[in-house]
Parts: sequence; C-alpha cells; structure tokens
Amino acid sequence: MLFSLAFFACGSETVSESGELLTGEEIYTARCSACHGPNLEGRVGPALHKESSAAKMPDSYWIQTITMGKGSMPAVRLNDNEVQLVIDYIKSKY
Repeated sequence: MLFSLAFFACGSETVSESGELLTGEEIYTARCSACHGPNLEGRVGPALHKESSAAKMPDSYWIQTITMGKGSMPAVRLNDNEVQLVIDYIKSKY
C-alpha cells in the first residue's frame, strides 16, 4: 500500500489555469518532489542534489531516466521541453 501511495504521489500533477506547467520548478514540484524531495534530498526516490551520483550524469542519462523510468521509478509523461526544464531546474540548484 505504501508503494501505491508513493507511486501516485510521484505522478501527481498541478497545472496552471491554461493547463500547462510553465517552469522547471513547477514541473519538479508537481511531478518529482514527492519522491525526490522538495530540496532534492531524496525520499522514496534517490537524492538529486549536487553530491548525488545523478549529478555527475550527462543530460542523456537524465532524459532516459525521466522518460523511460529506471528501477522502481516509473516513466514520467512529460514532453521534451518539460523534461529539459526539469533537468535545467535541478542543475540550477547545484
């Protein structure tokens, strides 16, 4: 049951009035922070802060992990622009 709650929380979405998430921070907060933490510290999912192993990975790794999933992380339905916005947001925190 805990896994189910975490799975649904990781996929939860908040949208603007126009129905779109506009910034990497908004997308991260809505789609990633439940599992990876609001400060990239990790929760159910691993940490994404500058000391994490993910921080050393190229964008191609991030793109594949976000769009295809990896391990217990499900694929996240984001368009190419949204994926890049999330990556840019995470890296801006380094």
